[in-house]
Amino acid sequence: MKGTVKVAAAGLAVVCVIGVGAAPASADGPKTDKHIVAAIEAQPWKVIKKGDEEYRVAAVRCFLAQFKYFSGCNPTADAADDFDDALVAAVKRYQRDRGLQQTGQVNDETWVTLRNDHGVARPGDSRVSLVKGLQYSLDILGDAIPVDGAYGSRTKTAVSNFQRRKEIGVDGSVGPITFRAMFAQGAEGLHTPR
Repeated sequence: MKGTVKVAAAGLAVVCVIGVGAAPASADGPKTDKHIVAAIEAQPWKVIKKGDEEYRVAAVRCFLAQFKYFSGCNPTADAADDFDDALVAAVKRYQRDRGLQQTGQVNDETWVTLRNDHGVARPGDSRVSLVKGLQYSLDILGDAIPVDGAYGSRTKTAVSNFQRRKEIGVDGSVGPITFRAMFAQGAEGLHTPR
């Protein structure tokens, strides 16, 4: 009987751990149709590397600045968002510390790890560099907003607008579903590809 209780308790612990791990997926877009979630998760990550110039590079600079792997986060339309040697070194340090292969490229496993480290960003978020990376990306993806690091009503509206376009349940927070929709291939499209 005691062995049965231990097995049952162990099973419950596994269910609890799985449940805890799954909870963030509904932290944004809780009313998102499961087919939309599947379509977003099926979008491949866009690998970025040395020499690339685009909004994802600027966002990664800001994310790594937030996580103390890169110095500086000031994305603007006038500044070149190029993937330079300094960013390669920062990505390698981040990959090393997270137990990833040190490629210096932001590949699939690096994007997944960044998404996990990002967690959920919502109004009032105090992570200034991370918020700047999101704001700049939203600005490029269709909503002209200031890149000031303050997750206020304008940022929430821009996130909500992006979620509407991508058919994500609108809540104005950037969790794992919205994060992937913003940075995977197809992010620039008006709708979620099906």
